[in-house]
Amino acid sequence: MRTLIIYVITAILLNVSVLAAGGLFYKVKNIVKESIVITSLPVSKGLNEIQRLINEYLVLISVQKENEHLRKQLTKCMLECKNKDKNDSNIQEASFSFKGNFDSTTIYLRTAKELNIKKNYCFVLEDNMHLVGIVKERIKNHIYKAYTVFNPSFVADVKIVGDDNQTFRALYMGNEYSPKVEFLDPNVEVKEGDSVYTTGEMGIFPPNLFIGTVKRVKSVNGYYKVAFVDIKRSFFNKWKVLIVCRKK
Repeated sequence: MRTLIIYVITAILLNVSVLAAGGLFYKVKNIVKESIVITSLPVSKGLNEIQRLINEYLVLISVQKENEHLRKQLTKCMLECKNKDKNDSNIQEASFSFKGNFDSTTIYLRTAKELNIKKNYCFVLEDNMHLVGIVKERIKNHIYKAYTVFNPSFVADVKIVGDDNQTFRALYMGNEYSPKVEFLDPNVEVKEGDSVYTTGEMGIFPPNLFIGTVKRVKSVNGYYKVAFVDIKRSFFNKWKVLIVCRKK
């Protein structure tokens, strides 16, 4: 029986050691050491230990596959954003001007020709597809009033992506001085420098448009966390954006 136990454990660990990499490899080494101890235990206890190791193995593989999936998805999203075709019928170029004395919360978009642009079409920077804001209403002809990501009325479904490609979903809320991501789970490990992207789940914004980076995280009485977002205002110097029309 003990010989059978040894064969079972050896087969499992040979399999996982092929898939394991980095820190996961050292975890497998620890499991190997534990398996040697198991063979000296009574049969019934040894079988329980085997079950525990198998469960731990399955969790390790599951985590590894999920991380690999997230890495592939993020890479794909980055490529899609970089390769947007400006001649796409769903993308229209527009210039903009500020409301009042350089009010960063509301701007006016002007298209080269009159287009059928509707409320809640978003607009992005033409060079890197960073999200700038959303169309609110048509003023006249080819002029539209729009809210930027700094407007208190601007809300978006977002995800925060860390260096390890872990993602945390929450709600972005605009503010002229302190834009933030609200209602993060209190247990998530969000840190300074993590990136904020749209998820596209609400159907208003396309997915994976970059908004900004986390500059500070605050816990609200242990109930949830708030991540304050750093958004570079230098994009206001470009004076041109691309209006992204939602696909039906």
